[in-house]
Amino acid sequence: MDKSGYTDMTSIQILVFFALVIIIAVYVTVTNNRRKQNLIIKKLKNGWGKPSQRKYSGEDYECISHYFKRNEDENSIDDITWNDLGMDAVFCMMNNTNSSAGQEYLYKMLRCPNADIQSLKKLDKLASDFDKNAAKRLDIQKIFVWIGRAKHISISDYCDVVVGLEKKSNVLHYASMLFILAAIIFTCTISPVLGIWLCIAAIAFSIITYYKYKAAVDRYFICVNHIVKLLMGAKKITALNIDFLGEYNDKLKNISEELSDITKRSWLLETGNVDGSIAEILLDYLRMLTHVDLIKFNNLIKLFNDKEDYIYELIDTLGFIEASISVASFRCMLGSWCVPEFRKDNDMQLEVRNVYHPLITKPVANSINTKHNVLLTGSNASGKSTFLKTIAINALLSQTIYTSVSEYYRAPVYRIYSSMALRDDLSSSNSYYIVEIKSLKRMLDAASKEGHPVLMFVDEVLRGTNTVERIAASSEILKSIRTDKALVFAATHDVELTSLLRGKYDNYHFQEEVTDDEVVFDFKLYTGPATTRNAIKLLKTIGYDSTIINAAERSAGYFLNNGKWNVEN
Repeated sequence: MDKSGYTDMTSIQILVFFALVIIIAVYVTVTNNRRKQNLIIKKLKNGWGKPSQRKYSGEDYECISHYFKRNEDENSIDDITWNDLGMDAVFCMMNNTNSSAGQEYLYKMLRCPNADIQSLKKLDKLASDFDKNAAKRLDIQKIFVWIGRAKHISISDYCDVVVGLEKKSNVLHYASMLFILAAIIFTCTISPVLGIWLCIAAIAFSIITYYKYKAAVDRYFICVNHIVKLLMGAKKITALNIDFLGEYNDKLKNISEELSDITKRSWLLETGNVDGSIAEILLDYLRMLTHVDLIKFNNLIKLFNDKEDYIYELIDTLGFIEASISVASFRCMLGSWCVPEFRKDNDMQLEVRNVYHPLITKPVANSINTKHNVLLTGSNASGKSTFLKTIAINALLSQTIYTSVSEYYRAPVYRIYSSMALRDDLSSSNSYYIVEIKSLKRMLDAASKEGHPVLMFVDEVLRGTNTVERIAASSEILKSIRTDKALVFAATHDVELTSLLRGKYDNYHFQEEVTDDEVVFDFKLYTGPATTRNAIKLLKTIGYDSTIINAAERSAGYFLNNGKWNVEN
């Protein structure tokens, strides 16, 4: 075989080898992508109607709350009430969203009770449609998985970061490209050897300057990239042309038209090796050599500044759609639920049947129908605090996601406040009592303002002070609340309040059965005040010495008979 034939054979073998490498790489990429898609679909299907298993850090909570804080007003659920009710846990349970827009909108939704019933009905309809159309819902969910969650920053912070940035010069980036082009021309036309060294220098210069400038704007770059991804996700959703999304498709199409220049200029903006594909790897090298993504980023900045309102409308619309999917999934988790009914503000009646706490695995349902303030008595662990939280959470969910965790709910639209799980404020040197009276005062102030009636929840009124002053002050505070402006649920160990507040509060209680061996709570709500005293008996069930128990019973009996303590014992 002559030399030319050998050379041709070698060239063919090399071409075949590279062709095989490319085919294998494409096959591996396609197979991996298909496997990832199957895993995503499996995860979405398995997670439907089940509590979210996602773990959160303190930083996560902080970021998620930022979008709400942009929209916070005087009717929003304040931090005290949110923490009292353990609403972070409720949010985590129902947060089956897959994008930052969805989870931050869901959080905002839960913090902002809605007095617009028509708006709540729209949410209900969309959630119901997603529940009934599993295949279409899955298509939408996959798009939100593709959009993904922002890391270490809120989506509203993305907008704040980008809007207001000043456009930088692209001179250096264009110079870098010209340097490489000049080096290539020099190599091909003048001196190949010297040209190769010139090309190496040009490439090195381009890469070094690329990473230098990329590091300076990377934080902003990621922000722009995520907003662009939201816009592309909106286009994917409208392309599905799902019938029950008609209103939202129209809105997303209008937003897409207004932000079309951003879409046109966003090509090649993707940062990092997103999907591991060969194409994405090659694009990474192209970005390093040409700085094309940095050039496009600078050109996009002014567009973001001019279109801020449309960007937030985009976030709102996408967030509402995905939050509706989470609401539908949450409803499927519940043993029973209903769509709430709302009364007029001047009708203070609250009626709820078989209401239960959504976080309790085997809850005991209770019912109440009242237009009067409620005073709860009973021993520790009998169910008073849980019942307060159950009613409060139920009212909140009714007014935010149009879902009552009960068989029936009818009440006016409330402004909801609580004072339950307070702590000493060490940062400002406030004792528990000071924190408590400030917390109570904020509720009284709310009831004195115009607006919807206030629904108040108070657990152990003024527990931070001595018995005599606690009973005297708490009875007067609870009496002072205007019944035409507020409905109060208060729990107490001070049975004296049942007499002092007679006629202004309806009495209810929880009870338990104490035997020699155990304490049995039924967690059922009963009318009337508690009539039993079981605190001392409880000591026996966990092994306290009988001399302590007998002495305590004698001391308590003496006080009840004589109105004073026997100091001689």
